[in-house]
Amino acid sequence: MLDISSARVVRCVVHRVGNRLREEGCELSQQEVHGTAELHGTLLRHYLAPLAKAGEAFELYHESDIALNAVRQFSSRIFAESDDFINLSQNIAKQLYAASVHSSIAAGEFIAILFCDVRIDDKPHFALGLYKIEQRETFLDVERKDDSLNLVELSGIPVSNIQKGALIIGNSFEMFVKESSGQQTKYWAESFLKARPKQTEKSTAKLAAQFVKQVCSRIDVEAGMSLRRDLVDVFSANETLSFRDVEEVSERYLDRDEVSRLTNQLADQSGFASLATSAIDSATLTRQARNVLRQYPLGEGIGITISNPKARLDKCTISKTMHGYRAIIDIDVEAGE
Repeated sequence: MLDISSARVVRCVVHRVGNRLREEGCELSQQEVHGTAELHGTLLRHYLAPLAKAGEAFELYHESDIALNAVRQFSSRIFAESDDFINLSQNIAKQLYAASVHSSIAAGEFIAILFCDVRIDDKPHFALGLYKIEQRETFLDVERKDDSLNLVELSGIPVSNIQKGALIIGNSFEMFVKESSGQQTKYWAESFLKARPKQTEKSTAKLAAQFVKQVCSRIDVEAGMSLRRDLVDVFSANETLSFRDVEEVSERYLDRDEVSRLTNQLADQSGFASLATSAIDSATLTRQARNVLRQYPLGEGIGITISNPKARLDKCTISKTMHGYRAIIDIDVEAGE
């Protein structure tokens, strides 16, 4: 758990990075941002805290030698030689430009912030925040002109959400990544940072939830109802379970070879080792798979959602009519609600 209660902004710089495919180039700053105490407070609240508290755990990697990971090397030098922050941040911006080769990548501001006194187990560390701003927001300001007040439309960088961000912690290189929804390209983590999700109970649970969703999409409505009931029972009866436990329940309704293929596909995509034996916190998995477990498809483009956590679909009989479907549904609600 990161403690950022005593963290401070040490250095900050802004560069502008374009799309390499369109040969937009980079505009590299030669000076740091001279921020006020108010600006530093904003950066701590809106740029450090969201990554430290809600960022996904990632790890830097390289196919042949981790020493060849550019972001890791430049970050390491920043932690050791913070006086060379401008030059090293420029090198990181150039690395981002080299990775910006997808047609949908927009030009934008690249912000590098060096934080100090980010604590892990009460030990202080430097932390490097890297951010890309690709979308601006319109906001209104008020200006005085003669004896009148006028509204002025301005465009600026939003602080309400991180569009693309990464936080690298000291020489431990613990890393947290956050991207806002709706971003279609994967260049930030995969090509620029060269980072992959780190295997934790939370990330394994997220992968298991994807597995459940894929299994449910491959079986019919009646089997899907039974599978969901069985999964809820297993999750409720065990505080922890393994990925293999989820597989075994799924094999009651889907061919074992297909279950194995789905698991292997997710393992290859994630890079997680020994996925089948990985431990999962049941409560975390229940939260991750909540939408899948509560949504029951009844027909093409038609379904029912059970929002009450104490209720579940027990039986559903569906028949086609001249104009659609007729469904008779039994819903069980636990006693004592």
